[in-house]
Parts: sequence; structure tokens; C-alpha cells
Amino acid sequence: MTSGRTDVNDAALASFTALHEQFQNTPLANIDAKALRSWHRKPNLWQRLLPLFARQAGLKSDFCHVDGHRLQYWAGGCPSGPVVVLLHGFGSSKENWAYLTAKLRKTYYLVVPDIPGFGQSDFIFEAEYHLAAQADRLALWLKQIGVERAHFVGSSMGGAIAAQIAARHPSLVNKLCLMNSAGAPGKHITQLESGIAAGVNYLAPTKARDAWQVFAIAMHPRQRWFGILLGILMGGAMSQRKALNDFLFGKLVESLADTYVSLATIGAPTLVLWGDSDQVLDVNCADVFCEQIGNAKAMVLPSVGHLPMLEVPSLTSRILHDFWRAN
Repeated sequence: MTSGRTDVNDAALASFTALHEQFQNTPLANIDAKALRSWHRKPNLWQRLLPLFARQAGLKSDFCHVDGHRLQYWAGGCPSGPVVVLLHGFGSSKENWAYLTAKLRKTYYLVVPDIPGFGQSDFIFEAEYHLAAQADRLALWLKQIGVERAHFVGSSMGGAIAAQIAARHPSLVNKLCLMNSAGAPGKHITQLESGIAAGVNYLAPTKARDAWQVFAIAMHPRQRWFGILLGILMGGAMSQRKALNDFLFGKLVESLADTYVSLATIGAPTLVLWGDSDQVLDVNCADVFCEQIGNAKAMVLPSVGHLPMLEVPSLTSRILHDFWRAN
């Protein structure tokens, strides 16, 4: 490794250390263990709407037990097609992929989990939720359901987990798409990072009426009304998860450096896909991923934010299809 590359790595690791220390010095790091041990989902509007999203996705719901967790997932599509695994981002669930799966299911066989701790999958306070542990857990899940090799697409936190799977379980990964992924430092501070510095996690609203802020920073301004609608539909579920999401966000922040270090070991062909208007993770992170992953190239989408699969599902599906077909 050249001295220049070492300097880059040192600077990146220092930035992750600083972010972790910053998070620890805010009220977001205060954990009520008793409340988290007894946490459970309560009925809300979003829970009642989940069957509609499953219908939109065109996939069947199923579950299995992995590492003590009941893991909920969608599966279906073209039985003879290549297998595609879609991993959602922080504070989200498999429903984020419903519009994209509708465009992929005729050609690919899709498996789409609620990552443990999120969606309808179990949260267990005593379990490990660092990114590497999640990667190992999902690799075990795929083995249980008979998936030996697949294309992986990971959004945000899901991208960091997909990268860890590619590094830790390379035989599972055919091609890898990191979509606005966590795991690399950016050059510019984003609205999410600005909020964290002030002790506010915009991805974990305290009140249901504040859920619109999640989508205000996650989506391009032209998607404003779509974001407001999602905020109304998901606000109750998001606010109920406030303490849980802050806890899981702490685990995410703690393990970003480990993810970054693992990037250089990834051998799978990798597409780094980013929206140019992302205010959750800096678009310049795409360049860093390409610097660290030997077989990676980036594509930046104009007038798109943090969630290409929701904002431009048709374009996203065409890009992925071209990537998977290329030699």
C-alpha cells in the first residue's frame, strides 16, 4: 500500500471515530435498557397498509428463524431467473423496494428481507447489531432458504451490510450494487450529519408529525408531496420506534469504520449508484467507494436524492438490468 493510500485510510478512520464520539456526546446515545428489552410493535396505520405494499411488490411474504430472530421477508418473481437480494436502509423495511420489485420480478427471482431489528423482523436487545453481525446473520438466512449465489443491492445501511457480505462471504455475491451506501466518508457535511452534531437524528423522529423531515432530507425536492404522504402513512410507526432506532443507529455508527476497512477485500464487480441531491450521505462518498473497491464504478443520477428505488424506480431498474447483463 502506498503512503498516499495510507493517509487516505487514516483520515477516513479518523472521520468515523470523530462521528462516533460526536454521537456518544449527544442525548441520542442514552439508552433505556429496560424499555428496549420490553419493546414491541403497537398497532398503527403503517402496519395496516403492509399487505397493500406486498401486493404492489408482487411477491409472497414468508419468514424463518435465524440466530434467534424471526426474520420476515418477501420472495418471488421468475423462478428460473438470477437471484437478487435487496437490502433496505436504516429505519426502513422491505416495503421500500415495492415499486422496484414490481419492475424486476418478471426477469429475476427476488428475496427481500426485513433486516433483523427493523420492519416485521425481531429485535432482541441482547443480540449483536453491528454491521458485520448483520451481514453474517443474513448470510445464514440465505443459506437456510437455499440461496447459494445472488446479485446484491443495498440501500444506505443495507449497502454497508451488502458490502460486509461481499467481504465476509464472497462466494454468495455475484454482482454488488451499493446504492447511496453507508460505509465511506464524504467530503461535505450533510443535513443528517448536521443534525447528529446537534443531538437530533432526522431519521428517527420523536413525534409522528415530524416524520415528513425524514423524507425532506432523503428525497429530491421534486418528490416533496410523495415524501409528505409517506410521512403521514409512516409517522406513527416511526415515532414508536424512536428509542429503538436511536439504539440501532448507535450500532451503525460504531461499525462504519469496520465496513470501510473491509472494502478493499471486495472482489465482486460493483456498481456504486448515487443520487446527486442526497442530504443523508454525501454524493462524494461514491468516489471513495470506487477508490477502495478494486472492481467498482460509480454512476450519479441527476435530480435524485437518497432513495433512487422510490424516486425513480423505472430508471433504477434499467440501470440494474444493464449492470447485471454486462460481462
